[in-house]
Amino acid sequence: MKYFKLFNFTILVGALALISSCNTTNSNSDRPKSVSVKMQVQANSASKMKAISVDSLTSIKLLVEELELESVNDDSADFEVEDLLVDLPLNGQEIKLTSSEIPAGLYEEFEMEIENDDDGTSTSDPDFSEGDESYSIVVKGIYNGEEFMFRSDEDFEIELEMNPPLEISESTSSAAVNINIDPSGWFVDDQGNALDPNNADHKEKIEQNIENSFEAEGEEDDDDNDDDQDDDNDDD
Repeated sequence: MKYFKLFNFTILVGALALISSCNTTNSNSDRPKSVSVKMQVQANSASKMKAISVDSLTSIKLLVEELELESVNDDSADFEVEDLLVDLPLNGQEIKLTSSEIPAGLYEEFEMEIENDDDGTSTSDPDFSEGDESYSIVVKGIYNGEEFMFRSDEDFEIELEMNPPLEISESTSSAAVNINIDPSGWFVDDQGNALDPNNADHKEKIEQNIENSFEAEGEEDDDDNDDDQDDDNDDD
């Protein structure tokens, strides 16, 4: 009789341990993970640009209002940014814009809003306003041997497909959305003719080129990969 009670007690303890293990697994899989947003100018853009009339770029600045990831289930995760002034290094150096805790899921689209300083309080940088005009993007460079400053007053809502999608799972230790920008085609039309950044007639096409020059890709670091690397080091 005592053996029967002990047997039942052992089964009960095992069942509770199994339930606890399942709950822990579900908790880990549902736990948000840290996701960073990084941005960089493609390093080979400068050499491409020398083939057209824009000799070089000396500054690229953006006013970012919103960053968002959208999952395959149409769920969205927002990054807490507002009036973020991005001054991009032109040597291809990657910069981190922000990071946030994002729920587990499969994310297939990244959205970024670049908006002009319409209320005059988004930034103290004088390049983003002049009189009653306010701007969202400021580009400086050399055109035909002379300095220029191209400014856009448009609001850009840039939607970028993640290919492949960014998967945030139980094994993900951290992840990143990498935004790559290639400005080498900003000041050239579809036929390869140079667009003068000082010519108002070329402004709309240049803005289209800027909007189309963004690409996004996901980067994931998995705990399993870290363990594998540790195992490899131990083998050495």
